[in-house]
Amino acid sequence: MPNTTNKSTRLIKVIALLSLVRWYNVLLVGIALFLSASFLLNINKSLGWRDIIIDPRIYLEILAISFFIQAGYLINAFYDFEKDIINKPQETIFGRIISKRTCINTYILFVFLGLLFSYFLGWKVFAFNFFFSFFLWYYSHRLRKINLLGEIAAATLTIIPFLSLSLIYNNFNNTFFIYGSFIFAITLTREIIKKMVTLKGDLIVGQQSMPIVLGIKKTKSIILFLMIVTILLTMINLPSILHTDISYFFYASILLILFSIALLVKAKTPKHFDRINSIYKVIIGLSILSISLI
Repeated sequence: MPNTTNKSTRLIKVIALLSLVRWYNVLLVGIALFLSASFLLNINKSLGWRDIIIDPRIYLEILAISFFIQAGYLINAFYDFEKDIINKPQETIFGRIISKRTCINTYILFVFLGLLFSYFLGWKVFAFNFFFSFFLWYYSHRLRKINLLGEIAAATLTIIPFLSLSLIYNNFNNTFFIYGSFIFAITLTREIIKKMVTLKGDLIVGQQSMPIVLGIKKTKSIILFLMIVTILLTMINLPSILHTDISYFFYASILLILFSIALLVKAKTPKHFDRINSIYKVIIGLSILSISLI
């Protein structure tokens, strides 16, 4: 009986750890990196799918980035434990199973593994990924507490892994820039929306988030401004991709953003803003799947 209990406890802890590191997000990033290597950087003009599949560099980089991202989620969970109990009490049950000490030890292990895989990709990629891992920690420790700068840092961290592909394959083009700019704008908007969702928790723990400092009305205006800017930037870039399959993704994104604007105007409670946040999750998910249309 004790052995069965111990096995059950270990299994629960593994599931809790998977929840903390958000394996589903990590999986999506891995898929996005793989698709980007094949399509977004247009390296398939000289390398086909077979070449990508047998290229160990892409797998090493995906593993490295995956460990860094998981480490980032762990350090966020470490710093956000009290606030998450208020904002997400049901989800934070897992946080109570995994101790803070285990959280930190696993964080250190994942950073080490990420750097180990980066080492085999050359000193440039190693240095780049070392900066990325440091940036993830500094964001959790300091930057995210600074209004607007924290949201900008979070959006920047989202696109940094894709820049590493440019470094590995020595390839950077306009399509990559257009796509990266769009993802940055979408992520930045979503980060501010999330502050509206977690307003209650921020108030209780005394965190001076944007809605608390500027007020809900002004923060809504900033979100609306970013939504409109995203649509305008997309429309400016549409002529260059008008006759490609990827244009359908941008059309769909514009419609979803317009729908989000309609919801934003009437939004008053965290639940209302969470609906908008869910729409932006869908846009980000579609952006990953649409990479193969380039």
